[in-house]
Amino acid sequence: MIAKMALKLVNRMEAEKMIGKNEKVYYEYALITMAERIITIGTVLSVGMVFRQVIPTVCFLVFFLLLRKRTGGYHADKFWQCYFMTIITYITVMQVSLLLFENPIVMYVMLFFSVIIIGVIGTVNHPNVGMDRRELQEAKKVARLCVFIETLIIALLIALDIDDLYVCYMSLAIILCATLLCVAKIAKQEVKL
Repeated sequence: MIAKMALKLVNRMEAEKMIGKNEKVYYEYALITMAERIITIGTVLSVGMVFRQVIPTVCFLVFFLLLRKRTGGYHADKFWQCYFMTIITYITVMQVSLLLFENPIVMYVMLFFSVIIIGVIGTVNHPNVGMDRRELQEAKKVARLCVFIETLIIALLIALDIDDLYVCYMSLAIILCATLLCVAKIAKQEVKL
């Protein structure tokens, strides 16, 4: 449905001479990607509202999306699979956050190992991305820098005695990214250089 709407819009743009025929594929891809992202993030925020966890949800999304963009990780084959897996995963994150909120030592141990995993792996070169060796090395550097900065922010928030729930959601974002990196490796969703 999203693809059909994007195709209609792109065809209309071409008919109105807003874009050239050779640009159609790029605009269609961009519109589909943007619509899917808006739908997914909007649903996650709505779930956060339903469970009265809006600010922790925003903290999670900021940390997760910034890191996930740089690390990559497991990807579903179709949007509807990705969408439902994302919603189920986020509901799981909210439930796990309640457990980890009560057991911060367990959370810190999981966070420590997740940072190590991201530090070692850095980025998974997904077949749809197809980075060359130089791009992959640069992506790994940026992923490691991002996880380092996010870990420093978490440490600062702990030192400032900010609400542990926010720290928990931010930590779970890093833990989830590390988990998705490992799943991608196990599922062999990467191009080896």
